Amino acid sequence: MTLFIIVVMVIVGYLAYKIYIHDNTIFYKITGYSYFDVLMKKRVRVLNKIMHDLERAKGARKVMINLQIPIYEELHLIDALLLHESGIYVVNIKDKSGWINGREQNIEWKELLHKNKIRTFNNPIHETKRLVNALQDQLPEVDATLFESVVVFTNDCSIQQIEIHSQNVEVLKMSELNNWTKTLDRKRLTEENIETLFSALEGFMTDKNNTLKSKSTVSAN
Repeated sequence: MTLFIIVVMVIVGYLAYKIYIHDNTIFYKITGYSYFDVLMKKRVRVLNKIMHDLERAKGARKVMINLQIPIYEELHLIDALLLHESGIYVVNIKDKSGWINGREQNIEWKELLHKNKIRTFNNPIHETKRLVNALQDQLPEVDATLFESVVVFTNDCSIQQIEIHSQNVEVLKMSELNNWTKTLDRKRLTEENIETLFSALEGFMTDKNNTLKSKSTVSAN
């Protein structure tokens, strides 16, 4: 009985410690997602990891999560936004499990699944560029060359063949995101610029109770 009580106390203490650490993260403060949300919901785990990796970028930066931006009188979700001294990066997260194939100019991309089953999905580069354009509409005075599209696939899939021609587009997996942030070495925005952009866009961020269910977001399934 004494051993059982000790084990319970250790578990409770560990959970209390993890909750305390989580509740002091920027992710929790701007999204409201609890430690148990991170444990139980795939989308939240992915967003938490994405933000953690983006926050590790060197230099002046701010990371934003779950921005609802109007496009033709409808709200669309930007999963994550990195405001960095090198530029403004719109991050579109795609949750796939097969082999990914696609070209930048294609309308649809292909996901090769088990037993050669093929599933098509909307070109995520086109999706992200639409989000970039919508964001530019909200920031008309910002130089358009500062905006870049970043498509991030979850680690459950494999990128087989992707063809990209634009210099302001990145397609990578979550496991590559941390190394990608290390390549951001230009200085085109000051800390004051970044703070101004953050203040201008802060009102578009939503917490866990108001986030849109968008086709472009990570599914919990």
